[in-house]
Amino acid sequence: MSVLTLQHVDQVFGTGSARVQVLHDVSFAAEPGELSLIVGPSGSGKSTFLTIAGGLLTPTSGTVTVAGQTYSDRTQKARDRLRLESIGFVLQAYHLLPYLTVADQFKLVDRVKRTGNLDAAALQALLRQLGIDQLKHKFPAELSGGQQQRVAIARALYPDPAIVLADEPTAALDSPRVQVVGQLFQALARERGKAVVIVTHDVRLDPFADHVFEMQDGTLTQRA
Repeated sequence: MSVLTLQHVDQVFGTGSARVQVLHDVSFAAEPGELSLIVGPSGSGKSTFLTIAGGLLTPTSGTVTVAGQTYSDRTQKARDRLRLESIGFVLQAYHLLPYLTVADQFKLVDRVKRTGNLDAAALQALLRQLGIDQLKHKFPAELSGGQQQRVAIARALYPDPAIVLADEPTAALDSPRVQVVGQLFQALARERGKAVVIVTHDVRLDPFADHVFEMQDGTLTQRA
């Protein structure tokens, strides 16, 4: 059963002569245990798709369903709770708080979501897998772009979400790290039953995907 579905989603910004339709009748489903890539050029609608899938933007028309619950049928508070409990985001902007160490980034998650997060051993294993276990006492400003990106990935996975949505998660990484991150996302899907959706330009992730979809001018099609 799909844990995330978009049905006949359109997204329009602006009105009159400034009207731009970014998504055209987009339908998509993400299954537990599978990794899906959404690929396409800049400006094709990929990031808008991901923002709508995560409930951060309400589409102009169409429906978004997460864990069997339709966003439009819920209050804003209930929508926020569903997103917190079910979705992990890895965004291009890392959103690491500059005044918190790496370790404290995870403690902050504990204050927002008090139960269901990875235990200490599992978190340590995740940090080690990403090669950032020695950075726990560093502040974001002391980290490289690639290190910040890996911390952001770990923080998104720490709440143990059913759905992982990632926007260019390997953009700042060299090829060996891309392999590590690709294997991590693949293992999350196949071994831990997560539905993983990655928006990317990075063809180095293709070997790890179960499905590849192409976004072109706001239209989504599955690659044969």
